[in-house]
Amino acid sequence: MPTDDFSTLFEFLPIGAYRVSAQGRQLRANPALVRLNGFGSETEQLAAVSDIANHWYVDPSRRDEFLRLIQCDGHVLAFESEIRAYRSRRRIWISENAHAVRHADGTLLYIEGTIEDITERVRDRENLRRSEQHLQEILDLVPGVVYRTVVTADGQRRMSFVSPGVRDLFGLEPAALMADGNALQRLRHPDDRARVGAEVDSSVDAHTPLQTELRAVLDSGEQKWVQLISAPAPDEDGQPVRVGLIVDITARKQAEAALRESGELWKRALESTGDGVWDWHIDEGVEELSAACRSLYGYGRAELPDRPDALDALTHPEDIAAMRVARESHLAGATSVYVNEHRVRCHDGRYKRILSRGVVIARDPSGRPTRMVGTHTDVTDRRAAEALRAERDRAEAADRAKSQFLSRVSHELRTPLNAILGFAQLLDMESFADERHRSWIGQVLGSGRHLLALMDDVLDLSSLQTGQLQLSIQRLPLRPVVTQVVAMLHGTAEEAGVSIEIAIEAEPDVMLQADPTRLAQLLSNLLSNAIKYNRRGGWVRIEAGIQASEAVVRMVDGGVGLDASQMARLFTPFERVGAQRGPVAGTGLGLALTRQLTEAMNGSVAASSEPGVGSVFTLRLPAG
Repeated sequence: MPTDDFSTLFEFLPIGAYRVSAQGRQLRANPALVRLNGFGSETEQLAAVSDIANHWYVDPSRRDEFLRLIQCDGHVLAFESEIRAYRSRRRIWISENAHAVRHADGTLLYIEGTIEDITERVRDRENLRRSEQHLQEILDLVPGVVYRTVVTADGQRRMSFVSPGVRDLFGLEPAALMADGNALQRLRHPDDRARVGAEVDSSVDAHTPLQTELRAVLDSGEQKWVQLISAPAPDEDGQPVRVGLIVDITARKQAEAALRESGELWKRALESTGDGVWDWHIDEGVEELSAACRSLYGYGRAELPDRPDALDALTHPEDIAAMRVARESHLAGATSVYVNEHRVRCHDGRYKRILSRGVVIARDPSGRPTRMVGTHTDVTDRRAAEALRAERDRAEAADRAKSQFLSRVSHELRTPLNAILGFAQLLDMESFADERHRSWIGQVLGSGRHLLALMDDVLDLSSLQTGQLQLSIQRLPLRPVVTQVVAMLHGTAEEAGVSIEIAIEAEPDVMLQADPTRLAQLLSNLLSNAIKYNRRGGWVRIEAGIQASEAVVRMVDGGVGLDASQMARLFTPFERVGAQRGPVAGTGLGLALTRQLTEAMNGSVAASSEPGVGSVFTLRLPAG
């Protein structure tokens, strides 16, 4: 017979639970708390803990704060502390919820509470804080302005983020730009406003990246050349969002002007789209390097002389042979352009991957090359991105292999499991089996059926993920399928004390496009959950109708509901949200399978819930 003293709850609670005296001596500890502290039994732990203040908290003042809250409020909620497990003395973070139990005269009798290990949560929180700090440090060092802009329905710009670099570039405060989204537009040079405005509007409308250059006229009258780079980001409340970078390219523009003035040679070199420019006078044994080329590697003029062997000496030993073959091939006239990618050692010892391009622009009367110009472009980040994409592709291939493995294992396990179930059923029908043996046979049958259901779900989920699940989409009425599912789960609902109401008008029936078998499967999953996670005397109502081009089915229940953290994990495989309330049977795959089946039939499923009120699962499928 069941009892109402909560003893089983205390014993089987997955988090620690305790009772401690006002003097700090532990009186009770459940198995979860005993395991957390590294003891073998409650008796062993109680004997070891005489004063929790001296043995438990890393910071003893946390015990004083804990008692102060108990005295003032009678309870503590989500009280986070770092503690030492009694036996192993390992340091972990916990969250405590506790309340005071008092005598009739108000004096403290003892304290009861629960303890949850939140070490991973605290570490994640600290890692997030560090990541945000690192991101801010990076943004503070970016030589330019990083920004995020929301384009409103009336075409106005609202800046939701501006990096501190705006002070150095434009002499403006980030807050001023976020308060006035059009402030930067007013800084555009009059001759550039129409062109840049059209480019920006076009990229926003087409959701495409943008890269352009323009002049900015500061409030002081100073004029700067800037490069604007932006790209679309996920919309915010249906409004387009752009993220971008504005960098000062005044020095580069001035260098370009100087090169143009010095002659067509430097103009052609710059037009070969490189960051660093080199000019090799072959006969003279001189290779002039631009300032940008030296700065690419972090060297000054005195550290990197104008000699053709200077950069060769910095080239990675493994890349020198291929680089020289490509260069000599072009010098001999075998190729029209010299192109080679190799690694160059920077001043700080790191290697950068460089794309070197060049062309012979002068030869003597015999055809021997006398002058060659070219550029160096840093492609380190590009190659790193390509490596990341390759790693992603490998991970996706591994995921597909995993799904195929699960599918094959499920198939292979089914044959011996069916044999086990078959022989167990035969044993169950034999007259020689007494009650004791029938109980054992029932355990075998129950466990086997549970494992078979788990394999069926795993097989369906794997088939969906690998695209091997065959669906027969057809036009069908909803009511017969709902009636079939309700009849199938009627006994379960009666046993749970839950009533089921079908709120679908008989004429005309709701018609939809779906696979009949899979539709019954996902409706059964939703209804079964609504019954299992309900309360005795509760109810479930099935509503349906047509909205636009969709058939909408709503599974509404008056159950215990779910909180926000549970809702976030609702459709995750093997997450049995709410199962902690009691011994509810299930595999934890039902809702994950329901979502993927629905999406495979060109539909969607969503959920909303309120603790203590109930839940609503909304299924949308194409109307018939």
